[in-house]
Amino acid sequence: MSELKQSRPKGTQDFVPPDSERRRQVEAAFRHLAACYGYREIITPTFEHTAVFVKSSGEGSDVVTKEMYSFKDRAERDLTLRPEGTPGVVRAALENRLRLPCRLYYVGPFFRYGRPQKGRFREFGQVGVEALGEASPLVDAEIIYFGADFFRRLGISDCTVQVNSIGCRTCRPAYRETLRKSLFDQKERLCADCLVRLERNPLRVFDCKVETCRQAVQDAPTPRQHLCADCERHHEQVLSALTRRGLRHAANDRLVRGLDYYNRTTFEYLSTSLGAQDSLGGGGRYDYLVEDFGGPPTPGVGVAIGLERTLLAAPVAPAPARRHLAFVIWLTEAERAAAQELADRLRTDGIAAQVDYDARKVKGQFRSADAAEATCCIIIGPDELAKSVYSLKDLATGEQREVASDVLVEAVRALFRD
Repeated sequence: MSELKQSRPKGTQDFVPPDSERRRQVEAAFRHLAACYGYREIITPTFEHTAVFVKSSGEGSDVVTKEMYSFKDRAERDLTLRPEGTPGVVRAALENRLRLPCRLYYVGPFFRYGRPQKGRFREFGQVGVEALGEASPLVDAEIIYFGADFFRRLGISDCTVQVNSIGCRTCRPAYRETLRKSLFDQKERLCADCLVRLERNPLRVFDCKVETCRQAVQDAPTPRQHLCADCERHHEQVLSALTRRGLRHAANDRLVRGLDYYNRTTFEYLSTSLGAQDSLGGGGRYDYLVEDFGGPPTPGVGVAIGLERTLLAAPVAPAPARRHLAFVIWLTEAERAAAQELADRLRTDGIAAQVDYDARKVKGQFRSADAAEATCCIIIGPDELAKSVYSLKDLATGEQREVASDVLVEAVRALFRD
């Protein structure tokens, strides 16, 4: 058996206090906002049948060919740790026969094998919303606005929005052939991956980060130049709705997203504070995915947001010097049971409380309270028990006073508010 490694796997990270608490605050802000927009939470498995992601993302996509954590279980079933959220949500909506239209949001861990970079990990947190059964371009605009609203509420002031349309099954086939012919003339500048993309899905060449490939597509025809009348109308209505909402946005004719299931609207949020990996998240419309999974024709649109990059871009609020925690101090063994009873009483009233049962000396208990970053200490000794009072010490100011038993809860809450 190999020796136990005392380090986390490459591409993962630990969230220890206070970073863990900050992450949960961001997740809570997302849940609250999603509920305000009419979304309800869906929780799907961390792993799915591999076919779910192959079907949705496309056999030739980078996600499928390079980034998925796939394995066989003991029954030889092909399974994959989820690399993204939309396919699992669509599968669950179909399997559980959810009534449409429905609005769903998710929060959870996702997995992609890639080169770890700033804000990019092999296990990463992601939040997202999916609107199934809604075809209006106003829904596209609302979801784009939702993401911008989320970042604004977190204080990310440098977030910019880019929007594009990549057409539909009516207009995209002809455009794809036009693009393929254009890129074929530039094939000596394309990397090996893009030569494969050229045959399978040439739109993915726009996503390549290799500099020669980026140069090759500079003069290539763009999707917006080949939209059918319906797609052009849809796109114009999305942009008009964003303008009415007062959301600044920019056109990006090369924004195609790296997954096969998108059609019409694609969008992305960027932050200048992130460096090369500047995307906070993005999404788009996927009107054919439910049908591809065997369901009825059903429009859909969604957004996915990366938690790690969001945390990097969001301003860090000054951490409070003390937690909202009351630490109960007992002076002698005779008061230890009373300390435990008081802690239980405080918890029943919704106040976080802690007792150090191991420390034999009062000084050690105060050290434990300081390590826990408690707001206050409540001291119980023989005199306090005899008089039905407690000594309440504010650990931020050092002030200590006697408080009657019947007003203790109010006194502690007052310290928490301060």
